[in-house]
Amino acid sequence: MNAILQAVERFLRGPRVSRLLVRFGIDPERYWLLMDLFHELSERGEMLDQLGRNGVALETAAWLYFGLSAFMSLMLLVTQTALAAYFATFLILTAVLLLAVLLSEAGNSLVNPVEGLVLAHQPINGATYTATKLSHLLRIILYLVPGLNAVPALAGLFLKGSAWYYPLVHLAATFVAGLAAALLCCALFGWLVRFIPARRLKAAGQFASTLPFLGMMWLQQIRQFFAHLAVGKWLPAGPAVRWGLAAALGVATVAAVVLGLRSLSADYLIRVSSMTRGGPAAGSNVRTSRIGAVVSRFFGGQPGRAGFAFVSRMMLRDWQFRRQFIPMFVYVLIGLVPLLASGWRTDPFARKFAPMHMLPHVTGILLFFVCILLPYGGDYKGSWLFLVAPSRAIGGFARGVHALLWIDVIVIPHLVLLPLLAWAWGILHAGLFLAYSLAAASMYLALDLRRIDGAPFTRQADASRGSVLLPLMILGAIVVAIAVGIQYFLVFRSPAIVAATTAAIATGAFLVTRASLGAFTISIRYNLGLASAEVGALFKEVDG
Repeated sequence: MNAILQAVERFLRGPRVSRLLVRFGIDPERYWLLMDLFHELSERGEMLDQLGRNGVALETAAWLYFGLSAFMSLMLLVTQTALAAYFATFLILTAVLLLAVLLSEAGNSLVNPVEGLVLAHQPINGATYTATKLSHLLRIILYLVPGLNAVPALAGLFLKGSAWYYPLVHLAATFVAGLAAALLCCALFGWLVRFIPARRLKAAGQFASTLPFLGMMWLQQIRQFFAHLAVGKWLPAGPAVRWGLAAALGVATVAAVVLGLRSLSADYLIRVSSMTRGGPAAGSNVRTSRIGAVVSRFFGGQPGRAGFAFVSRMMLRDWQFRRQFIPMFVYVLIGLVPLLASGWRTDPFARKFAPMHMLPHVTGILLFFVCILLPYGGDYKGSWLFLVAPSRAIGGFARGVHALLWIDVIVIPHLVLLPLLAWAWGILHAGLFLAYSLAAASMYLALDLRRIDGAPFTRQADASRGSVLLPLMILGAIVVAIAVGIQYFLVFRSPAIVAATTAAIATGAFLVTRASLGAFTISIRYNLGLASAEVGALFKEVDG
């Protein structure tokens, strides 16, 4: 295997590939120099936030998609799906999932460059630098396409009408779909780099990464919109004319992709400095927080207020947190708000199902994702700041972080809902439901605090976290469905049962929160101890 890999590497660095690179304006010598640099940075753990350069994360994602596609293949085989529909299902699934992953990865590489400011003054042209930055997208395709399609390609042989060469056709088509998705992502960012101001590129990149899943969630509405337009009535009836229009549309799409790629290679390196220096304006104004004073009074004193203020500000400003959390939050919001808006008047004590039953559990799922993403940040090397704080302040800091999540995510939304639900259901039922929801969400938060590994925003972002968000969202939906079923059939039978259950959950949440805060404090001290040892080793090496 090593001999094969060495032979492939010699071929890629050979004169034939070099001539091909030159045709696209890429300097072969500097291209491979940068590739070696990025590989070394990845080996040293300096670029773990990029999925294509993190082998462990990439393998984990490939195996997760392997299991998902195997389950889907089994279901489609059991239902004896037609071969054409089977093939189209996995082709579309591959294109959409890769488009979502590659958009996020391209945005993370291009609009958040960590080494661009250092290299911007070097004699490297834009095409060479951009090609090197995006080479890891090809590695993602080489891992995820087989992960998504290895089992489906072989399982297709058991469908009626399939030929012996079906697996080859299936894999070839999905690889083409993956490459097309990569080119579309690069072209899209080329147009963004060309027309969007540098200070807005990060926000534009985050919005672009949500487009595939938004398209999936609004697929029915999009189909209805085009059906209402009746596009077929406006097209000429002749087949030759329609084929000509389709060809013209294809040529226009290819031209847009090519021009986007040319814009990316020509303009990107020029704007690296502005993108690196630029930052979001969210939360930049210095102001006194009244809630911060409440936190200082009841949640750990001045260290608690520091934890509250630090995390609330960094959640708005940190690129890595926003890049992973905002799209997921948008998906949940778009899927949940229409459901709650259509059924919020239904009393949960009624015999029919009320969508509001999902409120505490969806809040818990959101808190889970916040907590697993909270330790990671783009400015993780600034963790030395916590080393100058006294050790006794860490406990108060941890309570301040808990206070932020509890007040902003649980308490305030429930207080906002109280008058609305009291008007719809009556004060007794609304008060009991919101008290139960508050207790259940607080229990979720108490358990989720253990997922915060270290001080917030002090560890390098890990691509494996983002790669498993989709499977975790699917698993979370299953958990929510089970919890809502138990709640609907067993708890909300009478106000007395709800009151007793609420008291029991609230007591448990209080006890679990105390234990979780202790574990959170120990985790912060442990990780800061590791950072202190690394800093000490560094200074010893310099002194020697």
